Amino acid sequence: MNKKLLSLLSLAALGVSGSALAASSASHDVTVTVSAINEVSVAGGNLTLTISTATAGSEPDAATDSTTCDLAWTTNEASKKITVASGTTISGATLKVTAANVTGGTSGGQLTLSTTAQDFVTGVATTTGGCDLSYEASATAADGTSSTTYTITYTITAAV
Repeated sequence: MNKKLLSLLSLAALGVSGSALAASSASHDVTVTVSAINEVSVAGGNLTLTISTATAGSEPDAATDSTTCDLAWTTNEASKKITVASGTTISGATLKVTAANVTGGTSGGQLTLSTTAQDFVTGVATTTGGCDLSYEASATAADGTSSTTYTITYTITAAV
């Protein structure tokens, strides 16, 4: 009789543990959407270039800065470029900018700034990148004296 009772208890235990092991599950879909990302930023703040020296009999020495400001960008799209333009006409001096030490694109070389957007960095595609902004301001003796602030704008746009 003990064997019957033991067998009956074993079967009951298996039945209980079998239903305890039965699982319930649920599922759902998760959609991940990656939108177009095209971001550009200038680090280093505002910059002042002062033309203040010359050799007698020569035009004033250019003022340069290649360490204060940097440009950084992120894009997850193909066929992009970064353009540069001044918000106002540059007068009384010449202002040039170069993309130096470029990663994630190709420098457009030294550009004389104007209100017309020019190709500053080309070959930008699905990348993060950056460069040093190297500025040069020059003036002739005939330009006289002046002090003007220019807003320089960098734009990431479609390469056409």
